[in-house]
Amino acid sequence: GIPTSRLANLSVRTALAASQNLIVGIVVSGGPRPMLVRAVGPALANFGVGSAMVDPQLELFEGSTRVLTNDNWTANLAPTFASVGAFPLTVGSRDAAFVPTVNGARSIVARGTGAGVVLVETYDTGTGNSPRLVNVSARNRVGTGDDLLIAGFNLTGTGPKQVLIRAAGPALQGLGVTGFLADPRLEVTSAAGVRLAENDNWPANLAPVFATVGAFAFATNSRDAALVALLPPGSYTVQVRGAGDTTGEAVVELYEIADTVTVR
Repeated sequence: GIPTSRLANLSVRTALAASQNLIVGIVVSGGPRPMLVRAVGPALANFGVGSAMVDPQLELFEGSTRVLTNDNWTANLAPTFASVGAFPLTVGSRDAAFVPTVNGARSIVARGTGAGVVLVETYDTGTGNSPRLVNVSARNRVGTGDDLLIAGFNLTGTGPKQVLIRAAGPALQGLGVTGFLADPRLEVTSAAGVRLAENDNWPANLAPVFATVGAFAFATNSRDAALVALLPPGSYTVQVRGAGDTTGEAVVELYEIADTVTVR
């Protein structure tokens, strides 16, 4: 059946080098759904970010095919920002945004003409829980201090929702990624900053859950991290860091788990 709540958005804030990309993946199930995607740089100055990216750019891919690009957002999107609760952007700013209709899996690539801090956001602009966003992910380099991989997400609806949250590091080696984070750690906090769940090395009992939601498998006893949380509607933050302040490439992933699935 259709769940009583859904993933409503994902936001990822990170510092990118001049030649670096941030890759965000989204999967919509049940039909086409218009999604708002933004790469915010200049507007971050309003929030006291001194090293914000001057001119972020966005690309949308279906498989390996680029289907949409944006460099500077257009003013006709301002009502869409307001409708989903996204903060406004200054008219004529060099922030980027577009609203593709998504059915299935898409990849979003954000980059800049120079280095800086960027906030990449995707919002479900529709109403009701079918079609809906069922999986979101972000891949970037995990550093130390403030330079972690930090993803925020929002659940909207009436009832609690089971979500699978993973931080893949060693598993990326099988996907041809070099310089992966050897031992990622995962931490989930509430909007009030309360730590709700954490994991360092994933437990084997989650392997069937990975298969159920269509997530790629982790090697037995790998140092990748994963947990399942039952969360009420609200806003949450996921932080990925390296154990012992190690650094490297990692992917943070969120998957909807069907209400009928029992995690043992």
